[in-house]
Amino acid sequence: MVTDTNLRFITEKITQIRTAIMYTMSNDLVHLPNSIVEAVNVDETGQVWFVCKPPSQGIAHIEHSFPARLHFYKKGTGCHVEISGRATIITNEYTNYFAADENGVRPLLLKMDMQQVEYTEPQEKKRSKMESWLENGYRWFLRTASVQHQAKPDLRRLQTINQF
Repeated sequence: MVTDTNLRFITEKITQIRTAIMYTMSNDLVHLPNSIVEAVNVDETGQVWFVCKPPSQGIAHIEHSFPARLHFYKKGTGCHVEISGRATIITNEYTNYFAADENGVRPLLLKMDMQQVEYTEPQEKKRSKMESWLENGYRWFLRTASVQHQAKPDLRRLQTINQF
């Protein structure tokens, strides 16, 4: 059996980040709105399973399979994962496993076939020698420069000066 290291790497990043913004790319009049989603699983066939809040008007008139894009980002992880593909709303017994919110509404379960995956990691900006020299000089100045601090507030000194 051959293991796909790219799929394993993307799976690790998705499970590390877990939350994404889903952009619905459908041209229908009634479609699922853009929303924040939470990844549940990435299976061995390359499908991302995730949950989102259902729309207020229900899912009866929404198309159940549509093009979408997921943008995974979490502050502090230093990476972005963007996935494009065809998302499908799952309406079966699996949706009963998720807890309902305070209004009794259960989240929607969706799966997406990953067709295009973009992984980016921000690069550190390389500084020139001049920028490095100026930054080191500025840090030295802040460490060595001192401002004399007065024990009494200036307001009391002004009051004593005005009494004469």
